[in-house]
Amino acid sequence: MAANFQGRTGNHSFMSGRTTKSGTSTTNVPTGYKSCSGTFANKIQSFKTLFNQTKGTAKHARPTPTTLNSFANWINKGAVVQTCTSAQVARWAKNTNKNFNTRSATPTACKTVLCAKFGKSTIKAVCKSKTGSFLVATAPVMKGRTFNFPK
Repeated sequence: MAANFQGRTGNHSFMSGRTTKSGTSTTNVPTGYKSCSGTFANKIQSFKTLFNQTKGTAKHARPTPTTLNSFANWINKGAVVQTCTSAQVARWAKNTNKNFNTRSATPTACKTVLCAKFGKSTIKAVCKSKTGSFLVATAPVMKGRTFNFPK
């Protein structure tokens, strides 16, 4: 489900007419509705990601209800929730000359690296997920293109 895919890469072009990993198909969407259909698909997938934080077993501490509500507010404002691992952030930290310790990785340190790499206007909020990776609320587009974390 949503908590298992890292960085929203792959078949996530909601406007392409393909079936996405969330099972949402845009094949039969009339042209006039494609823009809002894509927005709804983004919101559905982001809410599923948040919902998955509330159920099942957790290897690490879950995000608090307050944090999840904050992320829900970001989604309502148009943000997309994506995930990334400490290893990904550490790799990006090397490229941006930022310090990032994977053993004691904090959401604040992660946000510092992500903002340096992708820009402050792209990264909205960061928290730890129940699996130990990071949940990141991002802008849906960056520089006019759909934004997904690179692998």
